[in-house]
Amino acid sequence: MLSLIGFTAWRGFENIFDGYNRWTHLSLFLLAVTLLVAAMGMSPHANGLDLLFGGKFFGVAASLIAIRQVLQTRLTEEERCNFLWESWRFAKQILPLLMAGVFAVGIIRQLVQPEWIQAVAGTNSLSGNLAGVLFGIFMYFPTLVEVPIANMFLDLGMHRGPLLAYLMADPELSLQSMLITATIIGRTKTLIYVVLVAIFSTISGFIYGLWIDGVAIFEIFFCLAAFLLLLPSGLWLFSRR
Repeated sequence: MLSLIGFTAWRGFENIFDGYNRWTHLSLFLLAVTLLVAAMGMSPHANGLDLLFGGKFFGVAASLIAIRQVLQTRLTEEERCNFLWESWRFAKQILPLLMAGVFAVGIIRQLVQPEWIQAVAGTNSLSGNLAGVLFGIFMYFPTLVEVPIANMFLDLGMHRGPLLAYLMADPELSLQSMLITATIIGRTKTLIYVVLVAIFSTISGFIYGLWIDGVAIFEIFFCLAAFLLLLPSGLWLFSRR
């Protein structure tokens, strides 16, 4: 289906400003069918396959109907062409990255031992959350590649607290963005920005990990309150120096 969508979209969307053609309508139809099939539940058994129509299926169907209604009634012909062209351009940009990322994750998965991940971030500790943040800073991945990377870490035994810390830090910080930012606002301000993002990501992952581990709400609020008290105090002392 993806191959058919790619071919029909290339024939139908590449020159969309010249007008719709049969490839355009066929590509949109294949997209809708693929989304609906992917939203169905499937239960295989010895005698065949049961197709389950649940809330996800009807939610996707309602979304498709709503999008079609908006395209037909709220957008002009030029706006519809712009919408389809930008969607096609975006797909051409992200699909190669996504496919390469999934392939790379499959290779890395075979090289990384679960014991390594569990030793560093297998429990919800401040050091484990900080390790997830540092990995997110120095090993920047495109946004869509973060999902298979995070799923790989989860399978290898990474605690959900450090995993959330990594997912919060990775889109915000990278070596490239830090170097570019430093040339604009200076090294000192960039360092403060990086440190603050690292601190907030680490604490957020740690508090979320406490909740996942079933820690009492009172203790979680106590940790959060302690952090909110220590942070301004630390910033005040830092500003004095």
